[in-house]
Amino acid sequence: MLSDWILPDHSFLESWVEGMPEAGSRAAVGSLAPPVMRPLHETRAMPDVLLEAGRRLKRPLNPALPWQNFQEMLRSAFEALPAVWDTVQKQGGWWSDITPSAPFVGTLDARLGRPQTAPTVRFAAPQFDGDASEYPFHFLPYASQSFYDGSLAHLPWLQELPDPLSSAMWSSWVEINPQTAGRLQIHQGDLVEVTSRQGTLQVPALVSPGIAPDVVAMPVGQGHETYTRYASGRGENPIRILASMVEPETGTLAWAATRVRISKIGNDDGRLILFGGSLTESRPEHDHR
Repeated sequence: MLSDWILPDHSFLESWVEGMPEAGSRAAVGSLAPPVMRPLHETRAMPDVLLEAGRRLKRPLNPALPWQNFQEMLRSAFEALPAVWDTVQKQGGWWSDITPSAPFVGTLDARLGRPQTAPTVRFAAPQFDGDASEYPFHFLPYASQSFYDGSLAHLPWLQELPDPLSSAMWSSWVEINPQTAGRLQIHQGDLVEVTSRQGTLQVPALVSPGIAPDVVAMPVGQGHETYTRYASGRGENPIRILASMVEPETGTLAWAATRVRISKIGNDDGRLILFGGSLTESRPEHDHR
């Protein structure tokens, strides 16, 4: 906690670069670009550092990572496709041939010499962590407009930047639908407890009409334990109470699959800092007509 571990990385011109779009394309696409120059300094590619660290762990990975370097890892991944490594490097990636009227599955089958088949679409009911009777709300963490994933929370001028919708700053908050807040007797700024099966957070409430009645939402980015004077000990980290569930098709974290309950534990104690002071121009008790 008292020192930085600096591992200088290559620039993008000195590294292998790959990418795959998450969505938006009916064709399968994988981009690839090799280094265009030798490293100028004593740097090392981040994937190579992680691969070697995996080999040197006191408790070995099981199964072990089979690749010696990132280039070997990329080659293994692309050769698992109906592609040739030299061709992939030459054309800058791999993508399936597809026409607007032909489904990808049938086109790929045709390229592999198999008869075309219609794609099989399978739907599965969503799975959530926590029983709805005990944890009635869906918990929705979202990337902060200022800090994204929290890596920029140490910058005071971003802490000072008001959130575009709520104008909140220098703090964490949980967004609650007005009807839900009224039923639970929660007012703007009240300290509430958000509990999942994984743990509990204590944050001020922000009453927002943009949230569905059965959902509570919270920005990611605060709640660092040790991250410079401006981010350490400020706010709460919603990732801490997420269930370790994954999406079965891709293996990625099912970040919206956690259910929570919420309860008021205190009145407004000043933790919620709003640049605008209020989300409305006037309140009913101060309605000047």
